[in-house]
Amino acid sequence: MQQHFHITFLFEVAESHHRPGEHPPLCAYPIPLAHTVSYRAPALPTFKFIRQYYANALLALILLEGNGAEPFTAVLRPYENPAYIFAVTLEGLLRYDYPSGETSEMPPPGTAYFARLCGKEYPVHFPSGTNRLLLVILHAAQLAIIGEDFNELANLPDATPITEDIISPPIHADSLLMRRLIRFISPSGINRRKDFNQHLLFHLPGVCSAIKGALHGKGQLHYDEEKLKRIIPHISSIISETHRAPEPKEIADQFHITPKKLERLFQNSMQCSPSAYIKQQHMEAAGVYLTDHPDRRIYEIADIFGYTHTAGFSKAFTKHYGVSPNTHRAATELSKIDAQH
Repeated sequence: MQQHFHITFLFEVAESHHRPGEHPPLCAYPIPLAHTVSYRAPALPTFKFIRQYYANALLALILLEGNGAEPFTAVLRPYENPAYIFAVTLEGLLRYDYPSGETSEMPPPGTAYFARLCGKEYPVHFPSGTNRLLLVILHAAQLAIIGEDFNELANLPDATPITEDIISPPIHADSLLMRRLIRFISPSGINRRKDFNQHLLFHLPGVCSAIKGALHGKGQLHYDEEKLKRIIPHISSIISETHRAPEPKEIADQFHITPKKLERLFQNSMQCSPSAYIKQQHMEAAGVYLTDHPDRRIYEIADIFGYTHTAGFSKAFTKHYGVSPNTHRAATELSKIDAQH
């Protein structure tokens, strides 16, 4: 299997290639039989970037170390997609840019992400100083041999098309995950590819199980629920403040997701489309306004809520409430009188 990633920079670099054993390991837990590529920029004498990797037909293990007096950006470019990736920040404060354009926070060391990548380029921003990143990249065609734990991870983005990126919320790599990860990438006494391949295949399910445990309650479903919890009151706020029904695309853009993703969020949790929900909330607000402002004429309320024709407003109102605006207002007033007595 080819390596999964090209790495490109926003400036000229010179490469030096080292076979296994010719370059010191990048961290206290070296990858056996790892090849090393070092990058230096002639115009930036303080810049140094090193990549150590091991790849077989199942996966690729990659350690990245960046060091410089100034921040710089490395761009990861997948050879194939989709690719499933587990990334752990070992040192430094790396920042990722999401394909949607949304910028992530700079999580502390020990933070991990689980992702399915389907795009072409993924910038990773390295601040000044030393930064170290571990990537475990799994070939999508090999998922069937890994086991049920990884299958569960791969299915976290339920109902999401295989052509879309999925990036988990930040995961705190607990002690169990780190122990299994260290054992996974840094076994002792292995100096043959055959032995290392068997070791990786044997221990990968345990690593996937630990990732799943760390994601418990913080996986894609939780992420979607939290996103929807922010979208719902935002829609209500727009309707309350402007008396207009926002377009679903407007909401999607404001929350840095695609309209298709917004559609799935509502269908999975609300069993309705975003358009249907917005119309429902818009008409609910119109009904409240109608009864709170008894002196307002129906055509005035129709205009306030964005209807160019009173007939269109009355039709939508009657469909939602089952009665006309005038009948709804009269019934509400009668209920208030009865309540007073």
